[in-house]
Amino acid sequence: MRYLTKTDRFFWIFIIISIFLGLSYPQTFMPYEGYIIYIIMCIMGLLFLKVDIIDVVTHIKKPLTVIYISCIKLILLPIIVYFVLIKADPTIQMSLFLLAALPTGVTSALFTDIMNGRTSLNLTIVIITNLLSIFSIPFLFFIFYNTDLNLNHMLLFTSLLKIILIPLLIAKLIKRVFIPNIVQNLQSYFNFKIIILLSCMVTISISVCSQTLIQTYSEQLTPLLILFGCFLSFQLIGYFSIFWKSKGEKLASSNSCMIMNNILGIVLAIAFFDQAVLNILVLSLIPWNIMIIVKHFYKRFLP
Repeated sequence: MRYLTKTDRFFWIFIIISIFLGLSYPQTFMPYEGYIIYIIMCIMGLLFLKVDIIDVVTHIKKPLTVIYISCIKLILLPIIVYFVLIKADPTIQMSLFLLAALPTGVTSALFTDIMNGRTSLNLTIVIITNLLSIFSIPFLFFIFYNTDLNLNHMLLFTSLLKIILIPLLIAKLIKRVFIPNIVQNLQSYFNFKIIILLSCMVTISISVCSQTLIQTYSEQLTPLLILFGCFLSFQLIGYFSIFWKSKGEKLASSNSCMIMNNILGIVLAIAFFDQAVLNILVLSLIPWNIMIIVKHFYKRFLP
């Protein structure tokens, strides 16, 4: 069992296997598409068990750093993408603009924990950016593309709130009422459980999109290269934008900016954009996973 405690060192093996399984055996995993939301909630719950809720509350009570990083994630990155790609193909520009405008993904907190970053800061940014993105994404598209994304703000807000609040409340009840010593008992195996859940989520997500990924891969080499460049840029901008902070906080900021909520992006692309935009959002799942692995190995060289 001691090998389970070392799982987080080799999380990249799980991600590679998950991508392979999703692409190779899509029919096996596609029926479980509806479980993705529950997997995300389980990951959130385990993270809330592991992280002291007081740390999250502290970040919210002293919100300057959280607001600063959230503005970079939700506002600055999309604006940078818009102007850097202003002469690029409009479909590529709009797709990457949407990608950059997405809130921070839940799994970013896991990778921040694996990289010995400030997990509580990352988790706080996950909560704040997901709730704010309901308003920031339509605003940005209206300003830059004169496009009205007719979102049901209240429905989306309450749905995201459930994904956050239900795991939070369950975790708090377990820690404070039912099993007070659960953290001590499971401390060594938290990351193993979360990585297994993440692997399931990646496998199912890739399997659902496998047909699009395989059919459009040869046609999307240019967007794929641009996506890799964007993800690397998001990592570095997030990291150096708080250059005066500790390395743990810089890693949290970097992961918050690079590891976005792709599932929300794909849902929005299906609802409001054409097939070409959807294809690029689906294609982003590949560099999204690979660049997490790349960062795991180069982070030691960052100041």
